Amino acid sequence: MKTKKIKNLVKKAKGELTWLSLEVPQDKGPIRVISDADAKIHRIFISPENAEADPRQELLYLHELGHATLCERVHPFFGAVFPVTDLDERLVAAVSPVLNAAGDWFVGQWQTEFCPELALAELKHEFEASTELLSEEQPPTVEKFFVAALVIAQAIKYLKVRDNCDGFLKQTVHAFLEVPPENPSVQKFELLANKLLELGAPLRCRKVTVEGRDLLQFYPKANS
Repeated sequence: MKTKKIKNLVKKAKGELTWLSLEVPQDKGPIRVISDADAKIHRIFISPENAEADPRQELLYLHELGHATLCERVHPFFGAVFPVTDLDERLVAAVSPVLNAAGDWFVGQWQTEFCPELALAELKHEFEASTELLSEEQPPTVEKFFVAALVIAQAIKYLKVRDNCDGFLKQTVHAFLEVPPENPSVQKFELLANKLLELGAPLRCRKVTVEGRDLLQFYPKANS
C-alpha cells in the first residue's frame, strides 16, 4: 500500500482519539505514542527522520495509535507503557516482551477491523519474516521469539495458515489463540499475560487499584 494511503489511515486513527494529542520532538528514534490516562493526553514522540515519506514509519505510527485507541476505549493496560508495581528491576527485561506481545495481540485485532486490507497484507509479510527468523540456526532473543510467536498466532487466526508448530513454540502460539482478541478487556489482557508468564517466568500478574489508579501487580508464582 502506498505511503499516502497509510498516512490517510494514520490521520483517521488520530482523528478518532478523544484525548489531547501533543507532538513531542525527539532527536532520533522510532515514533512512540505514550498515553497518560490520568491527564488524558497522548504524547507523540517524533523525530525529523519520522517525518520522511517512509511506509515503515507510518505503519509503526498506526500501530502506536492502536495502543492509544485501546488505552482510551478499554483500559490504560493497553497503552504502550504499562503502569506496573512490585516488579524487580532485574526482571523487567524478561517481563517486557510478554507484556508487549499481550498488548499487541489485541492491537492486531483492532488493526484488522480498522484497516483490514493493510493489516492482512502486512501480516503476510511479517509471517514470512518470522518463519525465516525461526529457521535460522542462531536462536532468537526472547523479545524476537515472542514477536514471532505472536505473528504466527495471528497468521493462523487471520490468514488461516496451517498450524505446523511444535514444542515450546506451539505452547506459546496456542497461549495467544486461547484468548480471543475480539472485545478486549482487562480480564483478557491479564489472562493472556499470565498464560505467557506460565511458560517460564516465576511471576504472575493481576490488576490492583492503588489510590484510585489501576496497576498491574507482579507477585511470585508460589503465592498464586
